[in-house]
Amino acid sequence: MKNLNLLVFFISLLTVLSAESADPANIVKAMGSLCAMLQGALAVGMLLLIIVAAIVYAVGQMLGAETRARASVWATAMFMGSLIGAVIYIIVPWILAIMMKGQADSSWVQNCCTSDPGTDCFGVGATE
Repeated sequence: MKNLNLLVFFISLLTVLSAESADPANIVKAMGSLCAMLQGALAVGMLLLIIVAAIVYAVGQMLGAETRARASVWATAMFMGSLIGAVIYIIVPWILAIMMKGQADSSWVQNCCTSDPGTDCFGVGATE
């Protein structure tokens, strides 16, 4: 256990030391890729949750009273999960824009929430 803690410490230290010398252009690309990846994954996840919730609800209506009640609760939970995913889908690009530029800027969301941002996404001038 002591060796594992020591290994985790050294890996964390290596990560911090390597991140300290990061180029701002790489940070911009990482944030843009993170934003695009989250939006893609959340969109698919929300769609799947809604479809599975509908299937669970429909199958639950064909079964007994106790199963019907459980299926209704499960379907409601899945639907609420998709609504929370929708809120996250809307809010995350704006939070990343605030982190990158210091203000919520729609131009950052439109131009930089891609897998390869090439414009002024860092807020301090051109990144290229």
